[in-house]
Amino acid sequence: MSSVLDAVREATTVVVSALPCAEQIAQLSDPEVTALMAELGALSRKVAATSSLAATDIDRRSARELGAAGLAQSNGLRNGPEFVQKLTGSSIAEAKRLVRTGGLLETAESLAPAVDAGPGPRDLAALAALAGEWEAPIAVAVRNEWLSADQGEALRSGLGSPRSAALADAWRHAALALIGEAWASEWTAEDLARAAGRLRANLDAAAADADARARFEARSLKRRQLRSGNWKWDLELDPETDAALWGPLSRRLSPRLGGPRFRTEEEIARAAELEQDPRTNEQLLVDEFAGIFVAGVAAESATGAFGKAAPHVSIVVTTDELRKAKEAAPGGAAGVAWVGGGQPVSAMAALRSICTGTFTPVLFDESGAAIDVGKDQRLFTAKQRRAMTVRDGGCRWPGCTRPPGECEAHHDNPWGESLLNRKTETRDGILLCKFHHLTVHNHGARISRQGSVYFLRWPGRAPVPLSSKSGVMTRLGGPMRSEHARLNGKVSTDG
Repeated sequence: MSSVLDAVREATTVVVSALPCAEQIAQLSDPEVTALMAELGALSRKVAATSSLAATDIDRRSARELGAAGLAQSNGLRNGPEFVQKLTGSSIAEAKRLVRTGGLLETAESLAPAVDAGPGPRDLAALAALAGEWEAPIAVAVRNEWLSADQGEALRSGLGSPRSAALADAWRHAALALIGEAWASEWTAEDLARAAGRLRANLDAAAADADARARFEARSLKRRQLRSGNWKWDLELDPETDAALWGPLSRRLSPRLGGPRFRTEEEIARAAELEQDPRTNEQLLVDEFAGIFVAGVAAESATGAFGKAAPHVSIVVTTDELRKAKEAAPGGAAGVAWVGGGQPVSAMAALRSICTGTFTPVLFDESGAAIDVGKDQRLFTAKQRRAMTVRDGGCRWPGCTRPPGECEAHHDNPWGESLLNRKTETRDGILLCKFHHLTVHNHGARISRQGSVYFLRWPGRAPVPLSSKSGVMTRLGGPMRSEHARLNGKVSTDG
């Protein structure tokens, strides 16, 4: 087997000698540096795959039952991941990820051995036909480089393990649906993790309810004094509390945080004032939070501290989930609602929040019919923006994580192209953050709509579907709606 090590050492020498320095890279043209990055990415994925297999083998040779004779133990480490960390210089989290990914690749090899000709083009049908556990399609997709290792890990951890064997088929179909979505919309690992979490909440209401309770129980506030005399606050919040606190703060600092620019004259003046403010965003957040908190404590009634438009947070729930919450027995699954259309929470918690007036309810029926407000004006109204927030869940640009409060409403029907475009309706707008909104206008891209599906179109390229980041739309709309309906009719979530 020394020939394997000799070959790797020889290849390393060749590759290292071929790698350009910073000066050489700076002399490349835009197409050349783009191609270089793509080639290095492909090389990195190949090396990472082999590193994962080696990490998994080290972990196996360091099994606890081997005791002091284990590979890691004989080198002074407690377990395989710690030894991998030492050998690679990575974090312990990265070492554990390498071990998990290697196990995934071994699973793929046992299910569908690799061929010398390479993995071939992406084939969702081939993944669907695989035998084995629910995660088999993920394993083979990663091995075939149809997903990156990070994407595979994000998908598997985002979905989590099904609570019972009865849910395994639902999990497999969910994995396949998400893989197809990732290919079509060019999702990053982070996109996949968020989408998997949203879909998991839809597939297993009991687990979603348990997750929501666990997040609520994990809330904490710690305060300690630093040597400087300042106080350090460490705050962990559940999604509902975070939305209630962050909404006013982000509205107050919206121009500095990348929020909408096209507002009232008063808000434009406020934006100009913020741009000239010498404080950092972090300092401004502290000052605004303290000011809002003190004003709230001192006030016996509404103070108008937030201007004419009070901060707004929606809590979204369907008629069916609302019925489940009303009929749920104590301790039972009470359905799912969504804070701002994105983060799943218990529908029972939604009922409480709606009752107390903490949030404004947005109710959908199970058909997922679009919310629309047609007006003969070009600027989107607050009601239209609210509907777009629920529908889009944030900037729809692939890979972007900007929340709705930091987005602008882009018209997909340019004003100057036709008199028919003078109306402003919700369906003619899409949420984009400031950066990607400017990208569309400044770099020749277009947003188009076919029915309820939006596409990013670059000249000379295939259109890219722009997926909603909204958790509630995972159920009510989009390519996975029919899949959810199929699973919801066949699979019990009672465990």
